[in-house]
Amino acid sequence: MSSAIAAQISGTIDFTTAPNLTGGFVTGGGGTTTVHFNNPLHVDFASGDYSSTVGQPVNFNSIAWTGSGTSSMLTSSNSPEWAFTIGATTYSFDLLSLESTSFTQAALDITGHGRAHITGFADTPGMFSFHGTGHEFIVSMVVEAAAPEGGSAVVLLGLGLFAVEGLRRKLANA
Repeated sequence: MSSAIAAQISGTIDFTTAPNLTGGFVTGGGGTTTVHFNNPLHVDFASGDYSSTVGQPVNFNSIAWTGSGTSSMLTSSNSPEWAFTIGATTYSFDLLSLESTSFTQAALDITGHGRAHITGFADTPGMFSFHGTGHEFIVSMVVEAAAPEGGSAVVLLGLGLFAVEGLRRKLANA
């Protein structure tokens, strides 16, 4: 008996606050910085498995962190960071860690890693990118099915060859 394996998600989805007068605001205190979104944002570009989502309103959760640059640590629970449903299909993204943050008088940039979810697909690692200037926020997310790194590929190849040899021997003895 075989079981179906869901395909990994592949594509890009971008969000904008352009329909709102302001995208949100940033607060700070006690060493923690938080970006708050004026929901909803809207999907303004999408490709791959997200291609049918353009124009969809999306609610984002606030993102809070301590530190700056590559020493930034996510302090908020961002599972999910954003989510929306079209028909029976739910799209969401869990922001799990930060790679870097940069906050100046003119702009705020956040990059991080997480896990994308779409009904019917395997959960897939993804990259989260946020850029804000003035009152406009732009959020991009790229999700690509990751190819196994070299060591894993060699192990998988070895296991496959081992199985083929075992099947060959079984058939030869039958």
